[in-house]
Amino acid sequence: MRQVTIGLIQLETKLGDKEYNLALAQEKVREAAAQGAKIICLPELFVTGYNLGVFGDKLYDMAEGLSGPTITALRAQAKELGVYIIAPIALQVYTTRPLNNAAVLINDEGEVQGVYSKNHLFGGECDYFTRTGEYPVFETKYGRIGMMICADNNHPEPARILALKGAEVVFMPAAWRVQEADIWPLLIRCHALENNVFLAVANMYCKMDDLFLFGHSMVAGPRGEVLEELTQDMLEQNPYGRENYTEAQALNDIYTKGLRIFSTVQPDVQSTMEEVFNRGDDYWVRHPIE
Repeated sequence: MRQVTIGLIQLETKLGDKEYNLALAQEKVREAAAQGAKIICLPELFVTGYNLGVFGDKLYDMAEGLSGPTITALRAQAKELGVYIIAPIALQVYTTRPLNNAAVLINDEGEVQGVYSKNHLFGGECDYFTRTGEYPVFETKYGRIGMMICADNNHPEPARILALKGAEVVFMPAAWRVQEADIWPLLIRCHALENNVFLAVANMYCKMDDLFLFGHSMVAGPRGEVLEELTQDMLEQNPYGRENYTEAQALNDIYTKGLRIFSTVQPDVQSTMEEVFNRGDDYWVRHPIE
């Protein structure tokens, strides 16, 4: 893989204000590009914000297709700046429900190169989104990259499948809650180490009604080391600090009741792994990062 500067955009968005959030994201993308970033990643559902309990069915009205205003605007900006942009949105893929919780990869010529849809849905996400069971890897000018999204981080399979398919850097947009702040760096570092990849994570940092997303975006290297991290003392400064864990947990009970992320391997993931393992020794050859 060639040397490349990446940008992780940690946004403080406004819940449901798509116009404001897109403008803010474009401003930060421009700043990152000015500092030399060539691949820029935004957080999960950055343009709508993240709190499905507040949105309800309004989420369907806020969702967009690939020809919608968000991707159209970012395609133009990617071409103008000559950068790759990873843009996670609520993607409308059917004429009716459900949606995909997706990350759209836009290349530096302003074209949509591909889409990854989140496979490990968290709690109430299952009411709005569907899975594809696919884990694509994309060839860029700087090397092969894969994508996973937020709760995919709670499973070993997504990062492993992407690594076996040749990904050298895995980008992970997220809307990660403060309640799981303790396992956040552990999971990221472990996935990077056990798969010999770079894991680049862009988390949201904002209060979304009763939900606090605590930031701490980071990059972990192939030895599990933290290469970069936004290390502001957020947990002590935010209204849902660890000392208020019980209150925060209660406020988000709708999510924790549906939490099944640690206990099962989904059939589509299992079949994908078996397919990868059965491809022979040549599929295991890793390309060293220079």
